[in-house]
Amino acid sequence: MKTTWLAVWACALLLAGVAAAQQEQVVSRGGVSYVSGGVGVASLERLKAREKEFNLKLVFTLVEGNYIADVNVALKDAAGKNVVEHLTDGPIFMARLPAGDYTVSATYDGVARMRKVKVTSRLRTEYLRWPSKPGVDFPVREEGGGTAVLTPAPEMEVIADGVGESAQARLKAIESRYNLKLVFTLVEGNYVADVNVAVKDVRGKGVIERLVGGPILITRLPAGAYSVTATYDGKSETREVNVGPRLRTEYFRWPSKPGEDFPLLRESRRIP
Repeated sequence: MKTTWLAVWACALLLAGVAAAQQEQVVSRGGVSYVSGGVGVASLERLKAREKEFNLKLVFTLVEGNYIADVNVALKDAAGKNVVEHLTDGPIFMARLPAGDYTVSATYDGVARMRKVKVTSRLRTEYLRWPSKPGVDFPVREEGGGTAVLTPAPEMEVIADGVGESAQARLKAIESRYNLKLVFTLVEGNYVADVNVAVKDVRGKGVIERLVGGPILITRLPAGAYSVTATYDGKSETREVNVGPRLRTEYFRWPSKPGEDFPLLRESRRIP
């Protein structure tokens, strides 16, 4: 038993080390501090919570809004001195700089973007965008090396939840980052779960196929037209939607079965 507990303890320490390694690391050099990250919702939330520590924030996206990573960032002060040179670990870069004028140079896929910024004590946010390459950027991203393009792959850009008030509050707090929200209810307004969702683009290619475990799904898709099919209790509803940069919300409703739906509802099937 002693050996077993030692093994469990060692495993816990290893996992804790891995988790720590995944945290965004703040680098401090020459009186300047900076950090990058933002791959995944958890990382975005951690960086959001630390914004008040910095006074410059850079956000890197494609023109369609999809986040990108592996961006070379160079900051120069008014005298032309290099202040920061950094290859980002995600779509967000934040720095704490002495107040003054700076030149921002950001290079992605060989294309540079330059911007003059005036930094004060308050956080300034700048968005830098690059044109996409549809044949390269929008297929499902392979895990591993290469430039990370955070496309609407299910593990990255689709969130399905909403079971309970706390989960709905969490989704509400981040929904502005997405451009399509689906809500599933009975015609009386009661939330439902276990909805099969299929989203296809204009070419009929499947973008999302998922059994949703809660009444809300939010996602970020490239701008365009899509066909959305939601199936609940064997009944399907299909809708054509146009997705743009701003959040679009669609409600899918099904008729209830009074003898089944309105007694005490089972948590695993329907959410009151």
